[in-house]
Amino acid sequence: MKPQIISPFDPAARERLRRMKLISEDNQINMDTLEAVGVVQAGLFFSQILEACGDWESTLMVCRRMAAQAALISDRQVLLLISIQYDTIAKPLPEVIWWISGSEDLLSPFVRCFVRHLNELCTNGERLERGDDM
Repeated sequence: MKPQIISPFDPAARERLRRMKLISEDNQINMDTLEAVGVVQAGLFFSQILEACGDWESTLMVCRRMAAQAALISDRQVLLLISIQYDTIAKPLPEVIWWISGSEDLLSPFVRCFVRHLNELCTNGERLERGDDM
């Protein structure tokens, strides 16, 4: 039996989202899981940007610019910005973000959580850079 290739935009992708516990059997968003995924992915993103840039100042500039742009554009465009940034640092888009990208129900809450946590990381990073106690 040949494995079926499913894109995140295929109706069958909902079952994959259910297996990840992002949505329930009755298609309700599991906000606790989605929030956890958003926080984890923003944290990993920040760390990967830091590794690619090599210093706090550049990392904060990239992440702050991205968060500022996110306030001005649609959530789908924010997801595109995230994807472009991963391309820029030569890293693959995390698979969970790929699967969320096909769900209109999950996309906006995920992006809002991701950007909110990215802003928090920038604020904490600025404190670290200044040497403030946290």
